[in-house]
Amino acid sequence: MPKKPSSRPLAADWFVRSRLKLRHLQLLCALGELRNLNRAAQSLGLTQPAASRLLAELEDMVGAPVFERRPRGVEPNELGALLLRHAGVVLLELRQVATELNGLRSGAGGAVAIGAVTAPAVECVARAVEILQGEAPELRITVEVEPSAQLVDRLFKGRLDLALARVPPEVDISALEYREVGDEALCLLVREGHPLLGQSRIRLKDLVAFTWLLEPPGSLLRHAVEMLFARRQLPMPPRIINTSSVLLNLTMLSRGEAVCVVSEPAAAMLEAQGKFRRLPPLQDEGALSVSAYGLIWLRERPLSPAARRVIAVLEPMLFPVL
Repeated sequence: MPKKPSSRPLAADWFVRSRLKLRHLQLLCALGELRNLNRAAQSLGLTQPAASRLLAELEDMVGAPVFERRPRGVEPNELGALLLRHAGVVLLELRQVATELNGLRSGAGGAVAIGAVTAPAVECVARAVEILQGEAPELRITVEVEPSAQLVDRLFKGRLDLALARVPPEVDISALEYREVGDEALCLLVREGHPLLGQSRIRLKDLVAFTWLLEPPGSLLRHAVEMLFARRQLPMPPRIINTSSVLLNLTMLSRGEAVCVVSEPAAAMLEAQGKFRRLPPLQDEGALSVSAYGLIWLRERPLSPAARRVIAVLEPMLFPVL
């Protein structure tokens, strides 16, 4: 018979009073990943009855079920999803302690994981990593370049220390420290020698006949392009290749007459190689950009010394004093 949820609020120190153990958190994370009690027990070296007891203890502490029992396994409910997120952060923090302690004992600088959307990764993060490698070559730096939604999710899961990204609308911004940098400027990129480069004036309707390389529908960059055509009451180009692969975009761009939309910093880097060129601003069109991004980290998670060091290097680049 399912456990009836308790209406009694949890005390701030509920985990102390209930004698919450790391084993409870490990089982919670294993269930969240494997969705099966038997497999989760095996992954932790437990018997299934022992795992069942741990889960029952955890649900008794919370005062309500945290997983829904299904014919083929279990699925976290709303309470379970919240516990999973925090349990993952706790376990990751404990693993990070070992990394930082070992770094301090050996004289090394620890480790830091940074996430960034494309433009900041190309420009600021790359420069920051170069500076940090010169100042602290022993510092272990991980950089992940992904869309904002994935980066913010990894922040909450404890897999990133900080990110340069946008806050997705469904995320509670009060849980984050957010310092806005600004809009991300975009431009149109083509190969060197593209026929459009020989025109003195380029209008949006001149681009409809060309193949476009765009991110899949639903992305911010794709939406910016769709709105660009909508404002001119023009149909979207009939030939669109949907891909988020940078390598595929560059390969197809270099072999034909396609048009690609990229951030300004990425375009500047590619132009320097001599194979690609930015199209001049379109006639009678405003600047193309996507919504503002910022420097983000979790408000309730103390930053490690390595993360604070990264922020100290990034801040003068992102927020220059005028």
